[in-house]
Parts: sequence; structure tokens; C-alpha cells
Amino acid sequence: MKTYTFHVSLPGAGRVWRKIEMDADQTLQDLHFAIQRAYAWDADHLYSFFMSGKAWDSSSEYTLPEGASPWGDVVEVEEEKEEPDLSPEEREKALRELFGGGAGMTVEEMEAELTAFWEDVLAEEEAARSRDVRTTTIEELNLKPKQEFTYLFDYGDEWRFKVRVHAINENAEPTAEYPRVVESVGEAPEQYPDWE
Repeated sequence: MKTYTFHVSLPGAGRVWRKIEMDADQTLQDLHFAIQRAYAWDADHLYSFFMSGKAWDSSSEYTLPEGASPWGDVVEVEEEKEEPDLSPEEREKALRELFGGGAGMTVEEMEAELTAFWEDVLAEEEAARSRDVRTTTIEELNLKPKQEFTYLFDYGDEWRFKVRVHAINENAEPTAEYPRVVESVGEAPEQYPDWE
């Protein structure tokens, strides 16, 4: 069984860190909740992981897809609506309305443009899913020892944690429960210090 141990610190908070051991098959969402528990915080805000180590670097960001709940696996089911079959005349009318009259365009050109639009939308959705913290496992990240990345929690307060790969264990204890805190140094800062 393979595990990763992460050294998770909070720059600017003094000598405070946690070492968290994770099963390689656990997700970035699992790491998020493990960090929150290790620091005794409420996991009540949005968050992202930036593999480049630079906050807001969208090219290296793993996050929740738009509209997903930050509180875990709350499943939203959207009912599919059955599209009515349109006659060729009704279809052309609908396309012309959609394209603001479609001046100078044939029905085939409007359909091709609409198809290209939906292909772009689907490609964007697929790209977002491929960087979804709920499905991206630790193993898929191809992490190396000493590699660092940023965990940004609460987009308003911007708590920026530094996460470093402390160890990779190919022969981890298979009966242990993961994630688990294997070392805790210092008192965690208050999540909401201004509320007192």
C-alpha cells in the first residue's frame, strides 16, 4: 500500500505545522478535509490547490467545479428535459431567433456554429472535471519528495498553506486509517480571529 506524507504549514503563523499521511488513492478533497481537521478549523469555504505553488495560477489549479458544494459529497441531480422534435421550418425559425435573424447565414452554417459552440462548452467542462478536487487522487498528481504546492482556503480571507511532500511510502501500514496526522507542532491560529 502506498501513502504520501505531507508537511502542511501556514507561513506567517509562526512555528506551526502538521504532517498528514494520506493513502495514494485518496483525493485532493480528502486532503482538504484532513488539513481542516488537523488545524481544528471548519471546512466552510471554497478552496483550491495550486500545484505551481503560486496562488491564483489557473494553469495549475485544482478546485471544485462551479456550483459544487464545498461541504463534501452533496449530490445535485438535474432532471433532463426531453427536447421536442422540430420540423425543418420550426428548426430554421428557432435558429434564426437564436442568431438574431442569422442575416446571410444558411441553416447549415448556423447549425455548424451552434455545434462548434457546444463542443467548446463540453471541452471546457471536461477540462474543469479533469482538475476536480473530488476526483483527482494524490497518486494522479505524480508528486515527488520535497515537491511543494499551495493550498488556498477561504477566498475572502485567503489562508495560504504551504504543502510539501515529506515522504512517499511504498510499504505503508495497510490496516491504518487514512488520512491521519502523524505529527503536530504548534497551536493552530484561530480561523476567525476578528470575531471575538
